[in-house]
Amino acid sequence: MYLYWRINNDLNCLGENMLFHDPVFIRCYNQWLKKNAYVLAMAEGLLDMDYLNVSLN
Repeated sequence: MYLYWRINNDLNCLGENMLFHDPVFIRCYNQWLKKNAYVLAMAEGLLDMDYLNVSLN
């Protein structure tokens, strides 16, 4: 599913959209997106990595 997500992101950068027609694939893709939403947000740079630093306060 990562491959499809990556292709979809690359096409979005070019202003294109990918449309899936198979209902089973759409369901599996959406489940995968929900399962990996946090990691995908980190990959896109939408989350800050400060939570990994140890706070001494």
